[in-house]
Amino acid sequence: MRHISATDAAKEFHRFLGLVEHGQTVQIRKHGRAVARLIPDRDFMSGENAAAIFRDYHAESADRAAANAIASELAKLDRDFENELAH
Repeated sequence: MRHISATDAAKEFHRFLGLVEHGQTVQIRKHGRAVARLIPDRDFMSGENAAAIFRDYHAESADRAAANAIASELAKLDRDFENELAH
């Protein structure tokens, strides 16, 4: 998770929104205290659904390793999202 000041968030909102658009969470701090988070909107597809795309994929070991890495990242995103909601 990236941590930024409220001032930087206001000055460069478009840049941080771009990070969020690509899956990162951005925590906004005011006077050093966390006050908000920008988190990706995952309504387009859950990590579980995206991982399912690769679940039955059979190919050479290099491709399988790539598919497993993608599935692992998607599962991590789902866990991060659930943790964000819990806070």
